[in-house]
Amino acid sequence: MTGPKILDKFELIERVSRFYNRYGSDLEQISELLKIRLTQLALAYTIKNNLPPEAIRVLTRVKSQSSFLKKLENKKWPQFYYPTDIIKDLVGARVICWFIDDCYGIKSFISSSKHIVIDKNIEDYITEPKESGYRSIHLQGSISYDAITRDIDSDEIIIGSKNMACEIQIRTKLQDAWADITHEFHYKAKNAGVDNQFYEESLSQISDRLRGEEKAILTLRNAYQKLADEKTKENKREGFQST
Repeated sequence: MTGPKILDKFELIERVSRFYNRYGSDLEQISELLKIRLTQLALAYTIKNNLPPEAIRVLTRVKSQSSFLKKLENKKWPQFYYPTDIIKDLVGARVICWFIDDCYGIKSFISSSKHIVIDKNIEDYITEPKESGYRSIHLQGSISYDAITRDIDSDEIIIGSKNMACEIQIRTKLQDAWADITHEFHYKAKNAGVDNQFYEESLSQISDRLRGEEKAILTLRNAYQKLADEKTKENKREGFQST
């Protein structure tokens, strides 16, 4: 017996192209479904914790074909049949919270979802940041969706449940801004083979200062909430003018 044919770089590129041509629209729909599911969970969390809906923002995306090929190149063109064999974030989401404690709160809500199954291997870069100071919680999992196929024999349309691998990143607004800024020069430099320990430490120090500011903001938030609660209990409201 002979094993599966080993594909060269150009054959792998062609396989990726065929996949996106055939399933690109399906991936976009799954991305929208993931956004709906996460937005529902975010709304439930904000209601439970007396937060405004905008306290948690959800963004989703489908990894582009060019990004997929770049990842294959970085991995030295590994063999695959299904793209999800090697790429776990074809569909990805970013959940952006106002405060750092909400990152862990919404993580628990997502983990309890019946529609999104989260793997046990959780990467917590908030507790243990990367060298560049990148901070975020990464969840790997899958989302269930209704897949439509056509029966070859009867030509009937069949709707069945399937799962698509997805990655969900959870972080604060400050962490998200830092990730966007450093991605533009740090991530691209890394891909180009640049490795400078002095710059890495400088980035990490700036990130540590931002983390300190986040803790200060959290302390102020709690203090303001306590004052507001006390005012509410006293049934006092201050107007714009004295009477």
